[in-house]
Order: sequence, then structure tokens, then C-alpha cells
Amino acid sequence: MKYELSENRGIPASLLAMMAVATGLSVANCYYNQPLLGSMARDFAVSDFSASMVATLTQIGYVVGLVFVIPLGDLLSRKKLILTNYVISSCALFAIAIAPNIYWVWGASLLAGASSVMPQFFIPLVSYNSEPAHKVRNVGIIQSCLLIGILGSRVFSGFLADVCGWRSVYWVACVFMLGCFFMIHKMLPVLPVRSREKYAGLMKSLLRLFCKYPYLRIASLRAALAYGSFFALWSCLAFRMKQGPFFASDDIIGALGLCGLAGASTVVFISGYIQKYGVRFFSIAGGCVILAAWLLAFWGNDSYLWMIISILLIDAGMQCIHLSNQTSVVSLDASAINRVNTVYMTIYFLGGSAGTFVSGLLWQHSGWAGVVVVGFVFTVASLIINCFNHPKTS
Repeated sequence: MKYELSENRGIPASLLAMMAVATGLSVANCYYNQPLLGSMARDFAVSDFSASMVATLTQIGYVVGLVFVIPLGDLLSRKKLILTNYVISSCALFAIAIAPNIYWVWGASLLAGASSVMPQFFIPLVSYNSEPAHKVRNVGIIQSCLLIGILGSRVFSGFLADVCGWRSVYWVACVFMLGCFFMIHKMLPVLPVRSREKYAGLMKSLLRLFCKYPYLRIASLRAALAYGSFFALWSCLAFRMKQGPFFASDDIIGALGLCGLAGASTVVFISGYIQKYGVRFFSIAGGCVILAAWLLAFWGNDSYLWMIISILLIDAGMQCIHLSNQTSVVSLDASAINRVNTVYMTIYFLGGSAGTFVSGLLWQHSGWAGVVVVGFVFTVASLIINCFNHPKTS
């Protein structure tokens, strides 16, 4: 069944549910690798840093998709773009599953990241078409499923890899993408094109939007720095848990994602308070929570209890920052909603890529203490950005 959508008229519950499920399954492609990095390093006989580049390149691929694919949503049929991305992501995941060496995994991971940007079509679509009273709630539902996909993918991949090997994760993920393709084809309506500009004009407009809205720059940068801190933890956690006193297997490392899922529950809680307390408040509160998480991750890095509490806190703090900032950013310009979201998410994932890369380097040279320094510095920088106020942040 296909539906009709129009601005501020509401979204049928079944269509919202379908997009929420597709969001979680799509974004998971970028995060299956995190509990598996240690096993990949062992399987391909490469260093931890070489294995960590799988996560880095996946994030870079996601940025490429945001910059070059998402703006097309204002120019071409979004439904066709979404369906095409599902086909490409299926092929990329298949390539990882049969990869003969780490370089093959690097290339396929870059493509998998670039073709897994479908949630960034869904979020503006939901925001634009929801009834005004339900916009934040509906975006919060999509964001919750996006976070569940991010964190649940770690649990899923860890357990499946421990039973069937890490390659099995990508076989199953390929099937998931094909399933999403058929759901979208059946249920999502053809959406009207918003812009008559040429592609080159759309690309130039990204810079214009970045320069036009000071708040877009502030919100994007503080969220990106926090995301870099968030990724510093998750990109190196598998390496730390493989060491003593834990000597954890892939399923145990993946199970730590359950702690993150608990942190994700904050999305449902805070979505109703953003308009009341303001985005800046949640950005500062989230940053302080992340700082507390890193302190616990340093002093309690030999204890499952303190590491679990750290994961809970860093995921809760990250969602306070991301949901509040993205929800406000996508309302800046309805005529360029996909491009505004592209600017925000591009900067956001560049922050995540930077956090992954720098933490991987410091892990090689300084171990867990170096990773903590990266997370702490990125978070403090995010908090400092809040000093640059703008009316929209109140």
C-alpha cells in the first residue's frame, strides 16, 4: 500500500513504522564492524590500526554519501534514490562478506558507508510532513530507531560473529538491505521534487547555506565534536576489551551495545523537553554527562561495572546533543531541508571520522589513556562552542 504525503498533514503510523525500521537497519551497516575489528585484525594478520581503518573509512564513506547523494533529494525522485542506495549497499556488504584481504574490506566499507545514508532522507521527510504538534515526537521516533540501529548492530554482530564468524554478519546484513528495498518499493509514495536547480547549483548552495545560517554552523560543530568523542570510545572499545583483565570474545564486546541501548532510551524522554528548555541547555548538559563518562572510563577501565556505566552515560549524553541540535537545524529552511540536513550531518560525521582516526592513532602509541585524552579534548571543545550564542539556541 502506498500513501499520500503533504506538508504538515501528518504521516500514517504504518509508514512511520516502516521508515523507522528501515532507518535502524540502514544505519547499522556503518557499525557492524566495531565489535569485529579485533577479529578482522587477527583474520587478516594486520595491526589494530589497520583494522580500525575499516571503521574510519566507513565513516568517511558516509560523509561522501551525505555530500554528494543527499542533495540529490531536492533535485531527483527521493524514492528512486533511496531504492538505488539499497541495491548498492547490498552489493557492498556482499563484497565485505567475501573479502580476501583487508584492502578489499577497506574499499567495500567505503562504498557501504556512502550508500547507507537513507536515514538522512527519512528524517527531513518526517519533519516536513508531520503535523506541527507531532514533529519533534516523530523525529524522535526515527532518531530512536537510528540509535537502536547503531547500538543494536554491535550486539547483533558480536553474537553472530562469535557463533558463525564475522563474515556471517555481512551476509545477513545484505539480506536486510534487500528486505528494505522491497518494503520501500511497496509503501513509500513518489515524493515531489523541491528544486529546479542543476546539481552543480545544489552543491554550491551547500556552502551558501553554511554561510547564511550562523546557527547551522554552531549546532553542527558542537554536535560533531561530541560525536568525535563518542566514536573515540566505540572505535577502540573492542581493542581494550580484548586485553586483560577482560580477554572478551566478540559476543561479550557486542553485548556492551545493550548498555548503549539503555542510553538510547533518553531520546524518548528528552524529545518532549527540547522546546521547553532549549537546544543550548541540552548541548551543555549532554557535554557534561560525556565528560563524566570519560572520567569513569579512565579510572574504572579494569572493571566491567565502570565501563558499562561509562557507556550508558556517553550514549545518553550524545543523544541529548544530537537530537536537540538536528531537530532544530532541519526547521531552518523548508525549501532546502535535505541540503540543510546534509550540511549538518556532513560536519557531524566528519567529527566522528576525526575521533575514530585520532583515537586509533593514540591507541597505537598510548593505549587506553590516549583514547581517553581524545574523548576528553573533543568534549571540552564541544562545550566551548556553546559560548558562541545565537538566538536560535535559546
